[in-house]
Amino acid sequence: MPDCVITIDPELQGLIPPLTDEERAGLDAAILRDGCHAPLVVWRETGVLLDGHNRKAICEKHGLPLTTFAVSLPDRDAAKRWVIENQFARRNLTPYQRAELALALEPLVAKRAKENLKRGGGSGPSGRQNSDNPVDTKKALAAVAGVSHDTIARAKYIAQHADEETKENLRRGETSVHAEYKRLKQRGPHVANNSGDNEWYTPAAYADAVRACMGGIDLDPASCAAANEVVKAGRFYDATDDGLAQTWSGRVFMNPPYAQPLVQRFCGKLVAAVQAGEVTQAVVLVNNATETRWFQDLLSVASAVCFPAGRVRFWHPRKKAAPLQGQAVLYCGDRPEDFIARFRRFGSVCHVAR
Repeated sequence: MPDCVITIDPELQGLIPPLTDEERAGLDAAILRDGCHAPLVVWRETGVLLDGHNRKAICEKHGLPLTTFAVSLPDRDAAKRWVIENQFARRNLTPYQRAELALALEPLVAKRAKENLKRGGGSGPSGRQNSDNPVDTKKALAAVAGVSHDTIARAKYIAQHADEETKENLRRGETSVHAEYKRLKQRGPHVANNSGDNEWYTPAAYADAVRACMGGIDLDPASCAAANEVVKAGRFYDATDDGLAQTWSGRVFMNPPYAQPLVQRFCGKLVAAVQAGEVTQAVVLVNNATETRWFQDLLSVASAVCFPAGRVRFWHPRKKAAPLQGQAVLYCGDRPEDFIARFRRFGSVCHVAR
């Protein structure tokens, strides 16, 4: 058995492309036949599992021994990079899967470029950015993924606009990035992905109900000054703050960006913070994409959920909302009855069974 306590971080696990049923069955059979020879890789400083989630689950199911190998990493960003780059090195990935992994690195690449610029990296003697050597995020991601920068751009569009069935076909290699990008451009985006426009703010009625059921909002990690005039969180992070890179604690309300991969990353971070006890209560307003991994992860830590009877009428000071999909509101915490009492007027509410 492993010689350390291993914990699972849903956000980091969510960065790893899942095995198909056939691949998992093959791995199960191989481990039963030959044992688990490859050690699990653990982040030394935290005990979080970085590689070997499937091997761990299979060994525990069959009561088989396993070993661990620890790597030292300075921070969470470094852990994310390790997980993603390790997948490039080990897995037989389709071009779309490689692009998906690279896009998960996009905020880290942009953050590093911003930090280098502040330190004078990539700049001339005056400390200003050298216009002859600008940061090109798409090219940087393409180089890491081993695909063209056009593939990165097209995969990003597909991630924001395509339905899950199309994405699964791409992950299995049953269609191509070029073909699906062309098809989406011809017919327009699929409604289930909300066209990738993330700038829509929470209606006052919902924000009021959130504050009432939790007794206040300490943090909104995906917001802006205009939105917070209605939400009235004690503090908020906007796009320039990069909420994913910040610490979340207390009572959290989140209306995350709905486009992939951001919605999965925001939800994964919230799940991890709830499990760690850093977030004591949370209310999350998301699309009712019950078939997705990120939604199921949210349900795993939720104690109550509301399915509004109508589509939520988001607002924006300069745009008119036209919601294309239904939503769900999930509550995490030890006051589900308060949540149910406040949210039953919006639609059907229920406890989440464990």
